[in-house]
Amino acid sequence: MNSYQSTLGDMPAGAPADGVQPDEHSISWSALYAEEYLAAAGMLVIVGSVIWGVITRYLLATPADWVTELAAIAFAWTVFVGAAAVFARGEHSAVDLFVSACPPGLRRIVQLAADLVALATLAVVALIAIRFTVATADVPTTVMRLPQSIVYGAAAVGFSLMALRHGLFAIRRLLGGQAS
Repeated sequence: MNSYQSTLGDMPAGAPADGVQPDEHSISWSALYAEEYLAAAGMLVIVGSVIWGVITRYLLATPADWVTELAAIAFAWTVFVGAAAVFARGEHSAVDLFVSACPPGLRRIVQLAADLVALATLAVVALIAIRFTVATADVPTTVMRLPQSIVYGAAAVGFSLMALRHGLFAIRRLLGGQAS
């Protein structure tokens, strides 16, 4: 059990990392699962474009050149936004052996330090991805001639979402006094 899961107590598997269970009709409920909706949409685009590619290549004998590129773009978005969804649920990999072994007073300090290092890392990677996304805005993709920033924007959005979710969770843990 990682430090995120241990702060949740007896929350069911798949529950949001912050343990909030808002009304299913509220806007906040949709915001909790926004990453999952986007990743699912990306999967649909991947599957749909690959199926269309098979149909046009083998049944119509006129292959659609754009399907591979579209699937690759959707794959990038699915991976990075999906990673943010996993991060938001607290189901990402975490090594908290040292944190768990610390006495309660020290555990809170070590957990805060770990949260700050993770947040700084996510923020730096997000900033690098944003800079790269902006730098590739005028470079077109090979087949569809879309800006390369559409591809690299996936990393920028994904890491930004991970940093945001981690920052909010770290603040909540700090204010709530949950150290383990």
